[in-house]
Amino acid sequence: MDLELNLQEWSGYEPVSDLIVTREESMETAIPEYCPDLTRIVDSVGQIRIREKEQRDGSIHLAGVIRVMVLYTSEESAGLRSLSLTVPFSCSVEDQRQCAFLWADSRLLLLEVKMLGARKLYIRVLPEFRVRGYRRITQQIASGAEGKNIQLRRGSVQLHTLAALWEREFPFAQELSPKAGQGAPEDLLMDKTFLRVTELQPFGNKLVVKGEATLSLLYRSEGQSLCSREETLPFSQILEIQDLPEGAEFYGESSVIEQEIHPVRTEDGIGFSVTMRIGLLISAFVQQQVEYVSDLYSTSADLIAVRKDVSLPVALPDLQMHCAANEPLEGGTFFYLTDADLSAPELRADESGTSVSADLRLRILYLDPSGAPVTAERSTQISTAVNRRVTAGRVCAMPETVSRNGAGCELRLPVQFSLQPAEELNVTAVTSVQQQGEIDRAKLPSLVLRRLEEGETLWDAAKRCRTEEAAILAANGLTAEPSAGVLLLIPKTR
Repeated sequence: MDLELNLQEWSGYEPVSDLIVTREESMETAIPEYCPDLTRIVDSVGQIRIREKEQRDGSIHLAGVIRVMVLYTSEESAGLRSLSLTVPFSCSVEDQRQCAFLWADSRLLLLEVKMLGARKLYIRVLPEFRVRGYRRITQQIASGAEGKNIQLRRGSVQLHTLAALWEREFPFAQELSPKAGQGAPEDLLMDKTFLRVTELQPFGNKLVVKGEATLSLLYRSEGQSLCSREETLPFSQILEIQDLPEGAEFYGESSVIEQEIHPVRTEDGIGFSVTMRIGLLISAFVQQQVEYVSDLYSTSADLIAVRKDVSLPVALPDLQMHCAANEPLEGGTFFYLTDADLSAPELRADESGTSVSADLRLRILYLDPSGAPVTAERSTQISTAVNRRVTAGRVCAMPETVSRNGAGCELRLPVQFSLQPAEELNVTAVTSVQQQGEIDRAKLPSLVLRRLEEGETLWDAAKRCRTEEAAILAANGLTAEPSAGVLLLIPKTR
């Protein structure tokens, strides 16, 4: 008798542990000739732009620039001034994870800017890169068997897999018209950009991506006063992607690769020109029903079936948890959040789920009672909880709001935690089978009278007596699984 297991195969991606890379860079630089002399540095903020990400020879290579924005005052001119400088970075690190796909997040652990006289600066930066990796996996499980007089017991599970990943880039450009009630901008001092993917819709071999870019701008008006402006700009892109998985749920993450914002004169006055290059990470998650053989036997042969616990990969979209930090603001006439630095999330698991927390450090620019620009730093901790186990997490700040609250103001900063669910799916399945020899069916009794024992099933009784479940049901006039203690007539199959 030829006996063969039929295998069901599927493939996808599974996340591996993050790789953390740090790289210190420093430089001395003269300020541009068009900038007035430095008198006092008010604040400095850095933005990391990863422009290259490559795997080669067992290593990961990262390169790009850190854009450093320095706010300062000068005795040569009135009002707050700004200059923008770039610090290039390039680093390589050994990577033994054998990933098929990479995506990198970053944050600045340190930014130090010092004056070396009125026309020169010393800059030191320490960026941290968190490189997320995904490994390609292929798995098989026995879903059936072919052979003479084989009886199968099957199980079925709903499997969630990360079926595909894509990385894409596209340009985005738009002009902001002048805003009524605000002074005409003379110089952009600082900008922050928040990207959010709101919709991904498949259409044939195309994927329609929609999202929002929220800009927070700090600028000096022609009257030398400080102004801020926030605008949310929609973006959309149609991406050509071959072999989109049917029935998949699509999720997207976005990042700014390059960006330039500057004042521009329009027909209605002075607005802003916005150009950027946006990077996308697109994930496709699918659900599929997987059948497996949990046990088998033959009514005409001795078989040795090896049954093992099989771990099936489970990939689910990140859980999005939201909370907010609220800080009262007093003693100023103008407030602008220049930086919100968040530490890596700390996870604490218990029986009820997982608590998640992160340290938050805020730097706020404001005008003191004399009208001088100064910065204040606030520190707090934000936390949330989820009623399930998670294995990893990321956290990012969302666009802030500043609202009047009686005699003062209140800053509200929404924060989003992205948490990776820790799901496990284990089944006991037949992994191999061998035939030992044929059974002499003539020696088997034609009829057995047997009472089901506690914990024994109809399958167990049929397997023990080398017959079929259907034959036992028919012989006893049953249509469903009998309970323990029932006396059964067990016939021999032909």
